[in-house]
Amino acid sequence: MSAGILLTGCDNKKDAAVDGAASAKKLDKVNVGYLASPEHLLYFVAKEKGFFEQEGIDAELFLFTNSAEGLNATIANKLDVGSFGVSAPLAFVAKGADVVVIGGQNSGACALVCAPERYDELKDIRNYRGKKIASVRLSTADVIFRGALIDAGIDWRKGDATITEMESPAATMEALKKGTVDAALIWTPFVAMAEDMGVKVAMYITELFENNVCCRQAVMRSNLEQNPELWQRFMAALIKAYDFYQTNHEETIDITAKYVKVDKKYLDKETYAADATMVCSPDPLKKSVNRYWDIMKNTGFIKTAIDINAHIDTRVYQAALDRLIKEDPGNKNYARLATEFTANN
Repeated sequence: MSAGILLTGCDNKKDAAVDGAASAKKLDKVNVGYLASPEHLLYFVAKEKGFFEQEGIDAELFLFTNSAEGLNATIANKLDVGSFGVSAPLAFVAKGADVVVIGGQNSGACALVCAPERYDELKDIRNYRGKKIASVRLSTADVIFRGALIDAGIDWRKGDATITEMESPAATMEALKKGTVDAALIWTPFVAMAEDMGVKVAMYITELFENNVCCRQAVMRSNLEQNPELWQRFMAALIKAYDFYQTNHEETIDITAKYVKVDKKYLDKETYAADATMVCSPDPLKKSVNRYWDIMKNTGFIKTAIDINAHIDTRVYQAALDRLIKEDPGNKNYARLATEFTANN
């Protein structure tokens, strides 16, 4: 493994009963890359509750510090799959990598924050002309916000606004607190922590891009074509994890806390609060991926004539969901996913 990979060290006993048929045969080994964020809770739940094993998969989770490292490991076949910020797989596709998005992980969970006394001014995207904004280049929030500025007639490329690029949301938050920028782009769990850190959410990224796409399940096409049935089972495990997260509030937070070392009150707020924008879902969100691809082109991050639809395969997820609905036709969460799949893809 590359230096960017750390073993999670989590090998807890599963609470869910493992399917007898799956346990009787050899499990398929799948190396999975993740980020230490509540956004990736579908992985954590699928691992801890035994849903991967129920689907005949021995999933080993590897921690990465950023999306680019994870995609590099995927392309080098050191990972079989990873869920990383949508910019990373799309940027690699634009450079010719044969990466395919087969599902989702989360959406929302990003925001622009400012000093409380400047909220009335900075809650409106049209008021960012001449402002300084701290951001992490090519993060989901960064791409969407830059696109929104252009749509508002504020071209940061021509100096209408200044975007100061930093390494992490912690760094953007610190710049805001020091007063060196007017606003900062952040994501979970910093969104939940914002008020306690003395800043205010000026706008959520979902206000600029409804149902915005974020981390996607990315695999190499060669791996997908070699064993599509494996990836159907992989997505089925995540669908089961979605069902659990929707119906088991407290235990989901306990599981997430094993992988994300943040106070549980912030994990809970980010995941279940009435005003939380983070939504964890295995849905591929094909329409949103297409829109994001166009934003990346319009903002100059990528220059390509590639059709992104050739790198999105919704059939894997659809087959997994169809199977689970047949097995459990009364499951309301599965029914919701089916309705959303039709609308989103």
